[in-house]
Amino acid sequence: MTDEAFTAEERRWLAVWDDKRQQVATGAMRVDDVREWVWQNKVVNAISVTIQRIKRSNQPGRDSRRTDNTWVTVAAERGSTKEDVSPLAMETLAYVVERLTERSHSFDVDIMVTSRGLVVISVNVKGLRAYMERRSASGGG
Repeated sequence: MTDEAFTAEERRWLAVWDDKRQQVATGAMRVDDVREWVWQNKVVNAISVTIQRIKRSNQPGRDSRRTDNTWVTVAAERGSTKEDVSPLAMETLAYVVERLTERSHSFDVDIMVTSRGLVVISVNVKGLRAYMERRSASGGG
């Protein structure tokens, strides 16, 4: 199946992950660099954006929707089973899980195989409103 069969969002996920895999293959990035890049640029950024949205929703006259979680795509690779994913993708997922656990986040891991031949690895970071409250109570800001 060609990449044109994927949605625009799926093509973006693939492009980002393919770029990181290529950088590892050429030596431009180390595996540790990729894991940290995903953590900082995808996971931490998504958490921060959601926390800011929660803060805005608490202001009078603002959107009162209770956004409390965020989905983050860790990696996306071509494949028809979960076993088709690369060791780099699984190592990166393990790193993200470790970091989320260290920070006491509540989260779910999802490894989904689409009918179009794409394996998507994502995490759903949950309970960010409660996480903010715990940080504030502990002086973590």
